[in-house]
Amino acid sequence: MRLRIYDATLTEGTRGAGIQFSARDKLRIAVRLGEMGVSWVEAGWPADHPEDAELLRTARGMSPDVVRLAACVEIRLGGRAAGDRALGAALRTGAPAVTLFATVWRRRSGRAGSRVPKALASAVRRVRAAGREAIADLGDFFDAYREHPTVALAAVEAAAREGAEAILLSDTLGGTLPGDVEAGVAAVRRVARGTAIGIRARDDAGLALACSLAAVGKGATVVAGTVNGFGERCGVTDLVSLLPALELKLGRHAIREGQLRHVTGLAHFVAELADQQLSRRRPYAGRDAFPEEEQEERPALHHVDPAAVGNRAEPAMSDARGYPRALRAARELGLVPAGGAGARRMVDKLAEWERRGFRYEGAEASFELLLRSLAGRRRPYFRLLGYRTLDVHRPDGKGFTEATVEVQVGGETIHAAAQGVGPVHALDQALRRALEGHYPELKDMRVIDARSRNLPGVAGSAAAARVLVESGDGRDVWGTAGVSENLLEAICQALCDAIEHKLVKDEVTPRMRKRKG
Repeated sequence: MRLRIYDATLTEGTRGAGIQFSARDKLRIAVRLGEMGVSWVEAGWPADHPEDAELLRTARGMSPDVVRLAACVEIRLGGRAAGDRALGAALRTGAPAVTLFATVWRRRSGRAGSRVPKALASAVRRVRAAGREAIADLGDFFDAYREHPTVALAAVEAAAREGAEAILLSDTLGGTLPGDVEAGVAAVRRVARGTAIGIRARDDAGLALACSLAAVGKGATVVAGTVNGFGERCGVTDLVSLLPALELKLGRHAIREGQLRHVTGLAHFVAELADQQLSRRRPYAGRDAFPEEEQEERPALHHVDPAAVGNRAEPAMSDARGYPRALRAARELGLVPAGGAGARRMVDKLAEWERRGFRYEGAEASFELLLRSLAGRRRPYFRLLGYRTLDVHRPDGKGFTEATVEVQVGGETIHAAAQGVGPVHALDQALRRALEGHYPELKDMRVIDARSRNLPGVAGSAAAARVLVESGDGRDVWGTAGVSENLLEAICQALCDAIEHKLVKDEVTPRMRKRKG
């Protein structure tokens, strides 16, 4: 039987320290997961969090074939009215699935929740009557099963009897051992009437992945987790490690065929949106996960093929030993440098960029422009000669930022100024005001998102900053990056790359210097 994945990156993943996603980020992650074939993406608690309700409403028009979002509801034993309100709010979002959270073990009192089966059965019936999938998440299940197996299994029986799509057994404290998980899953399967059983493991004991694989070995067909294992305390099951282990080591498929090769890109994509730096030693997706053997007569040996998970045997894209990857990227764009000298220049430049802090995940447009430059194929659309910003603060709080830029197009020098909300907005407005007269194609372009981060180091507030800018024009969306010790310079780098990429992709002809006479 094919396995199914229940992703909780948008909810449980954001409980990790320092991790947050904008509404747009959440939608992008959900669509990316849906494209890979993740069965459900947990989208939040619409009754308690307006931003979660808005996300679910935004995604309402999406086909379930694109992504299946699950709205969350807590089964409240003491307040029926509150429980009805929460369930009603979840159903009104139109989400194709509703996850019902029921705690079957009261940690403070040390008692099992004997009233849970009845309340859970009622909620499952209501979700099913609305034509939605009901997913039961049994909190503290393994603690309850260890102390009061009869009550714990009664909750499973109740959800299965009413037609739940899946039942997730949750190790809420993250301390259950794989052997106990195996025993619990085996017992549950005997009473579950063929309902899909899943595991939701936490990593407090460092065993989330091991417990998830143990559950699958005993017949579980649903596994919950998050991208990169993001989650509160020590995190949860890491889908980036789980998916390769299932497919490449156990021969079990949980996502669409051919999508496993995108798992490394997914890890870096989500980490970038979360403003997190992935460890180089990260299993499967880290840059040091598959070291390359330096001696040609001793080929590198890896536990799996790096290409199967979208990684590579080179330590870095631009490492002196890793330039074939950059050349492959250049060939895909039709930008192959001529001869070995051209390849070496590309490698050296990429290495210089990486030492400065450039990363290409999320900034593919800047990477393409760099390759064009190294291949001698970058066209001179404009040149930024100078810029200045001024922050204006007012007592009423209605301040603004004013930006002035000087650009050269062909032989003409242009000055332009604009006001905006912060330096990114003001500089973007000023640049496009200066350039739109020569390049009217820029009128439909806009900055969608921008973020900055100080790069790791010992320089403190003088450390280099990396700025990522996401731009769009109603047809395409692209990312660019800038890196500098001066934040404004990094912003300008990213904005100029974004404008240039727009002109390149639209095949606009550069405005040339007018000849005299």
